[in-house]
Amino acid sequence: MASFVLRYHPLNLHLRHTFTISRWSRDIAANVLVELEADGIIGYGEASPNQRYNESQESCMQWLSSFNTADIKNPFDVEALLRVMDATGPGNYSAKVALEMALYDWIGKKLEIPLYELWNAPSNTGPQTCFTVGIDKTENLPDRVREAEPYPILKIKLGTDRDREIITTIRSVTDKPLWIDANEGWKDLETAKSHIRFLADQNVQMIEQPMPAGMKSELAALKSYSPIVTMADESFTGRESIDELAACFHGINLKLMKTGSLRRAMQLIHRGRKAGLHIMIGCMIESSLANSAAALISLWCDYADLDGHLLIRDDPYKGLAFNEQNHVYMPDMPGLGVTLR
Repeated sequence: MASFVLRYHPLNLHLRHTFTISRWSRDIAANVLVELEADGIIGYGEASPNQRYNESQESCMQWLSSFNTADIKNPFDVEALLRVMDATGPGNYSAKVALEMALYDWIGKKLEIPLYELWNAPSNTGPQTCFTVGIDKTENLPDRVREAEPYPILKIKLGTDRDREIITTIRSVTDKPLWIDANEGWKDLETAKSHIRFLADQNVQMIEQPMPAGMKSELAALKSYSPIVTMADESFTGRESIDELAACFHGINLKLMKTGSLRRAMQLIHRGRKAGLHIMIGCMIESSLANSAAALISLWCDYADLDGHLLIRDDPYKGLAFNEQNHVYMPDMPGLGVTLR
């Protein structure tokens, strides 16, 4: 059986513009590249840790340094790898999914088959992706919107004291459908309701995480009130009760860096569907490597926010692409279909 060598390196990705949400601003995404090699084949994975979930580049590499590749007894038994990773304790989910990602990439390359075929996906084409416009100075927003001209849907970061000004400015230059992400920025129910009343006639299709994750009763009340679809983001890591989430939101935003597993992300999709939830696949700020893994999951989703690699200026990889209608599609290459630029 294959004997694996595990390597990992810092992967610092530089953003095209300072990226700001309601909690922070950043110019660099401090990610981690994972390589898993055996039989002359290298599988690649990427971790994009987030401070919101108590993870960092350093914590990812520390966890990876403690992983014993001898525990991969049968590389085709991914569930066994997940059990080994579970046994290391909670947390470090971005590092865990990067390792699983690398193993799946290796499997596809070993079998010389694209993962979407191995997984028997309904198609190699997923939903349309949006393009995210971060919080910025009002005078910069028209330029940010023009830069997103090829993309049919804009995702707008809100959660500030000038949210209406932001939307009004954006609406002065485009009438494209909008997705809103408040990143827990509306701190009480009445504020959230007020914003939703304003947004209801602004061609807004969904609102992600309008209020803090802990405000379950308020989020449930807002779901009942809102004419716009509300989506769980910070409220959903993959370890919560799906039924409780369905009481608070119309849908869930899956992010591999939070679920800690592609395989379990698929299980969550099926559980979410059973609960009547809309399913969205999202991303952190990632290269085309991690976004290609998310694109694989998008083939079973209703919505896709897979623009992390578009927000950086030094993407080292080439993988997922978009067709003429900006639907995500997977390359017809073994594994994740990702190559070094």
